[in-house]
Amino acid sequence: GPSTTVSTQLDFQDLSRTLSRPAPTHLDSQCHLLAAVCKDTLASISEPVQQNSYGLSHGAWMRDARGHGNVIYLTNGHYGSNLLEFRDMDTFKSGQASNSYKLPYSFTGTGHVVFNGAFYYNRAFSRDVIRYDLRHRYVAAWTTLHDNVNLAIKKLTPLKWVSCFIFQVEFAVDESGLWLLYPALDTEGFHQEVILLIHLRPRDLQPIQSFRTGLRRGRYGNSFLVCGVLYAVNSMEDRYANVTYAFDTHTLTHTVPSLAFTNMHAHTSQLAYCPLDKKLYAWDNGHQMTYDVVFAY
Repeated sequence: GPSTTVSTQLDFQDLSRTLSRPAPTHLDSQCHLLAAVCKDTLASISEPVQQNSYGLSHGAWMRDARGHGNVIYLTNGHYGSNLLEFRDMDTFKSGQASNSYKLPYSFTGTGHVVFNGAFYYNRAFSRDVIRYDLRHRYVAAWTTLHDNVNLAIKKLTPLKWVSCFIFQVEFAVDESGLWLLYPALDTEGFHQEVILLIHLRPRDLQPIQSFRTGLRRGRYGNSFLVCGVLYAVNSMEDRYANVTYAFDTHTLTHTVPSLAFTNMHAHTSQLAYCPLDKKLYAWDNGHQMTYDVVFAY
């Protein structure tokens, strides 16, 4: 039967200590393969190709980066409790879902991912992140992000709560596994908000390694992770935008890549890299787009 649910709490003090530790020599066996499968430097991003028009202005669509086949997963809207599954791209274009999951807790935002048969998401209006097992349809793990996270949210009126939450907690998947990007209050110094990037253990959502990024909430549009490098686009609404920030977790360096990026329909609510096919998947104002990633070598 289903294994016992794992519940844990990410403590920000622990994260602060983790941030100052030297990088582990080996994170897991998959990381030894990184040199072979990863090309670190992005040269350009192609113009988007529209794959479908489906659903509301906000949403997320994705493949299981550790899965097999061409199954597409989708959440429609910025808030809800349904995850849809489509057998392949043709089925998706026909609009006929082959499976659906009624989540036990609603999601918020568009920063969720499917990884190795599980749906990882932020529980609505909370600091909880959840691993939902798709095969057995149950919550297999959850973690509560510490109180210092999203302190600014508590000062907002309920009217602004939802709109502010669009880019709060974002999962990402790259060649080395599962990551989480979220804002936290730096308890040292000037108590500034920082955006942390955390490499997670998929099974129990515990941190392997954590990094402070140079990103600030509200000052960029979307972000995505390729081969351990975090990239940020300066706008989700400007048709002609740019990737204006990159943080390399291998070298701990911040750069300004200045790569052209097109928001074709001027409202990209989701942008995510899929290591399975080396493409970016985007949800742009009810249109599902893909981008080819072009490496420097």
